[in-house]
Amino acid sequence: MKNVAIFGGSKLGQSPWRPGRKVWSIALLGGSEIDFRQAELQEDVTQVVAISIFGGNKIIVPKDIPVTLSGLSLFGGREMKRSPAKEAPPASAKALHINAISIFGGCTVTE
Repeated sequence: MKNVAIFGGSKLGQSPWRPGRKVWSIALLGGSEIDFRQAELQEDVTQVVAISIFGGNKIIVPKDIPVTLSGLSLFGGREMKRSPAKEAPPASAKALHINAISIFGGCTVTE
């Protein structure tokens, strides 16, 4: 599944949806928002690749889904704005791994 914003904005996930194993979010001189609160995630890890070039990615995740954030920032940034988990999730649980690449842009993960 892909969500692309070029010179504008794009939103994904405003109704129930199935993202699949890999989701791409590309913001080029614009803003992209992906909302996973109504997503029907598959078991195991769903990979999210968020590329921001002179733009921004906002990823909204539910409180009960474990999230890891990694990537590369060059004159940009990535930020996790959510409360830490109270306990470690089981190994077989649904989870998100976000790989954020930001060049003069940013990626924010929030709940």
